[in-house]
Amino acid sequence: MQLLKLSIFIIFIISITSFEKVKCIDDDQILWKSERKLVWDDFKGIADTSKINVDAITSYKIEVTDSYFENDIPKYQLACYFIKSKSWTITNKKNTLDHEQLHFDIAEIYTRKIRKAFDSLNLKKCVDTNKYNEIYYRLGNECDIYQDKYDNTVYFNDIQQKKWSIKVNTELERLKKYTYKPNK
Repeated sequence: MQLLKLSIFIIFIISITSFEKVKCIDDDQILWKSERKLVWDDFKGIADTSKINVDAITSYKIEVTDSYFENDIPKYQLACYFIKSKSWTITNKKNTLDHEQLHFDIAEIYTRKIRKAFDSLNLKKCVDTNKYNEIYYRLGNECDIYQDKYDNTVYFNDIQQKKWSIKVNTELERLKKYTYKPNK
């Protein structure tokens, strides 16, 4: 039984890493931190000029950085990263940078939602790694949908941008308990 659990756990970790949209090395990524805002120099990717009305793209990943068992219960450490080499810009406008920062902040919200859901499963002493996997993928997909909704709602609309900024910051504060805490 223990071997079966370990096998399922390993399969889950392999699937989690394949969920990443991009692979990168450490100096190519920025861990989300409230005190570390994006700057235009972080955007190192090559601009895709075939995209119409797109001045910048923010690329991120939600990654399992550590995993282990504690009393047969799977535990996961998650982090949200900005990917420099896949993020690009053709402008230096502050309002566009603020918009891109909110994309990164939304990714952090969903990272916290995953942590919260995993904590809930841990409290229920859930040992089924498939349940964790389902949550990870479902919330990852919800994040993508929410990112699109954000873009579609604020498209060249400063008033909507301000509303979303308040909304996102409120949600980050609400989920503050699930901020990244590296394992000691």
